[in-house]
Amino acid sequence: MKEKFFSHNKPVVAIRGIHLDLKGLPPTPERLFEVLDLAYESRINCLLVEWEDTYPWKIYPELKNQTAYSTGTIRKFLDKARNLNIEIIPLVQSFGHMENVLSKKRFKNLREVPDNVSDLCPLKKESHDTILKMIKDILTTHKNIRYFHLGGDEVWSFGSCEKCKKFVEKYGTNTLYLYHLEPIFRFLKSLGIRPIIWDDMIRKWKTPDIKKISKLTDLMCWSYGVDPLSSIGRDTLNRFEKTGCTIWLASAYKGADGAFADVPNTQLRVVNMKTWMEYAKKNKVKGVVATGWSRYNTFLSPCEGIEAGLDCFVLAGKIIWDGSISENPTIWAENFLKHCQKKGIHTDHFYECRKVSEQMQNMRDLIFSQARNFLQQAHLVGEPERVNPIRAKEARESLLKSLKGLRQCAKEWEKAHAGVIPKFWIKKYILSRVEPAKKIIKLVLTK
Repeated sequence: MKEKFFSHNKPVVAIRGIHLDLKGLPPTPERLFEVLDLAYESRINCLLVEWEDTYPWKIYPELKNQTAYSTGTIRKFLDKARNLNIEIIPLVQSFGHMENVLSKKRFKNLREVPDNVSDLCPLKKESHDTILKMIKDILTTHKNIRYFHLGGDEVWSFGSCEKCKKFVEKYGTNTLYLYHLEPIFRFLKSLGIRPIIWDDMIRKWKTPDIKKISKLTDLMCWSYGVDPLSSIGRDTLNRFEKTGCTIWLASAYKGADGAFADVPNTQLRVVNMKTWMEYAKKNKVKGVVATGWSRYNTFLSPCEGIEAGLDCFVLAGKIIWDGSISENPTIWAENFLKHCQKKGIHTDHFYECRKVSEQMQNMRDLIFSQARNFLQQAHLVGEPERVNPIRAKEARESLLKSLKGLRQCAKEWEKAHAGVIPKFWIKKYILSRVEPAKKIIKLVLTK
């Protein structure tokens, strides 16, 4: 008997998306194409793709990394998505999270604050021109798209340079925000493309300003905790709705459980997605996207990759389609991934990827805990007479033993991910897990 994985014949929301944040642990081209198959099988019909440094930038070649996809790969990916009726929404940062751009010498003068590479100064004409050129570069490959995501979130130093301060004093922060983005919104509109931005910078705006921006762009409301509605504020969501905003919702299938996590918290991910879908059932929303962050910002080490979160990936498809899940999520995901493997979609490596990722996370946590305990020994903190040599020796040996265990976990992690992530990024990820542990042990053992 054929197993039925989805309860409803029709989805709760029309647009059901997964976010690909490719600036950390990007898939190989072959795996990138296969992600489309997995999305299709999971009844996902939209991918929000944040190419970042994996895009083959022509206008600013210094923005691409060592393993950036070729233009041919991008076009093949987009063609396959089109054949599967999966809508692609590109995401280009336009205000905050601009590290990949502002860290480059060419763009240094565009920073809001000289020593902060995150945020763009909105009052410099070159800022506007730079974003437009990047959008146009993306549009050379992304033809006939309906939506374009411009980020626009977490602009932490917004309005802090002297010129911006004066502007804000005269016109206000909301006007400054629109001063930068409104021309970009209108450019996209002239091409028949609807912009989308994250909602967090708009949450405290007054009603007249929200009404103004609602005519220019959609808002994607994001929150990844147990109670996302309280986190954003139900009154804020109500104001968005009453002022005519077109709303999207964003949960997370991975990348929301700590900047240096090696695995997603499946239970929390499911609760978050279910809570958002309860809201979607009762309110008018354009679509729902499960984000999959790979780095909390460009200059932090990666968090967990797609492969260790495949269960949450497919659960996102299930929950966004049906609006909830009555089955045991772990068992449902296990059975569904087996179903995908039978259909020729490579998923049977998930269990090994998850296992070794959990082991690596646990081993790292153990080392940091052991290091802290080691440093609390009385003879190291001002009471040299209070020392038991055998216990001090055992503590040192335990740290070194744990480091050896972590290195073994790293080897197994590399083996489990071989072929789905480029070797270059596998090595980088392992370094990001082993090196901090090595350094802290070295520091501790010199005490």
